[in-house]
Amino acid sequence: MPDALRSLWYYSSRVLDFHAGLTTAASGVHPWESKPWSWPMGLRPMLYYYASGDGVTGCGGPECVSAVMLIGTPALWWPALGVLAFAIWRTVTRFDWRYAAVLVGYGAGILPWFANIDRQMYFFYMAPVAPFLVLAVTLVMGEILGPARAAKERRQTGLLVVGLWVGLVVANFLWLWPILVGQPITPEMWNTQLWLPSWRA
Repeated sequence: MPDALRSLWYYSSRVLDFHAGLTTAASGVHPWESKPWSWPMGLRPMLYYYASGDGVTGCGGPECVSAVMLIGTPALWWPALGVLAFAIWRTVTRFDWRYAAVLVGYGAGILPWFANIDRQMYFFYMAPVAPFLVLAVTLVMGEILGPARAAKERRQTGLLVVGLWVGLVVANFLWLWPILVGQPITPEMWNTQLWLPSWRA
């Protein structure tokens, strides 16, 4: 076997051994660890970077905070359970292949993590599943909007609801922007960004 392939095999086996043994029981609880049942709604994000004090400036106040946090936009993520329940209902009752395809992708990304709950897990493992969540939300928005041949009032109401939802998602994303990119903000602003107790250290 060529040296390069043997090295790749060795490296891959060492990575697998490390991650197979990376359990809460063996390594202790990581402060930002989360389990898969909390991922669909983003209940425990991942803090990558945090700095405050003299080294952080540029927020317009006497003290600044800079943090980078992986967090899902609540206006998009918090309706996830309802959206997924609707997708299951549509798949079972109407045999809608679009919802079935989204559910297969979503399930393939999240369900294997339930096989070994003792393993250390983090919210960023949800990243490959996020596009399927967005697709599910988009399909539900299409249902709210209604068919093109629907009554004018029905379409206008649907358009209003979908427009408000999309506007809320965009506004929510812009609100969280400073902690997504590490922009210096005041400690008060940092505290207003952390909506849930589980978002704190």
